Amino acid sequence: MPKENTGNGILLGTLIGTAVGAAAGLLLAPKSGAELREDISNKVQTLSSKTQELASTVGSKTKELVADVKEEVTGLADHAKESNQNIKDSLASSTDEIKEQLKSSAN
Repeated sequence: MPKENTGNGILLGTLIGTAVGAAAGLLLAPKSGAELREDISNKVQTLSSKTQELASTVGSKTKELVADVKEEVTGLADHAKESNQNIKDSLASSTDEIKEQLKSSAN
């Protein structure tokens, strides 16, 4: 499994585990209904905030990765074009030399 996927899986597992643990702790604690609802609401807001931060981080990292890949691909394409042109120039030069040699041989 690629390293990136492993990290995301661990992070997702941690978030889910935290949410389940927090919910279990709140539901099993001896509190009044109003206090329990308030605690649950606070935990949901905290989890929502952390999820939004995570989504933002993933989004920015994805944009960075796309930019890096695009830059790398552009560099490779430019290198391929340059290599192709060098081969064409070399073949044209060799063709001209052969033509000259054939003319010299014919005379």
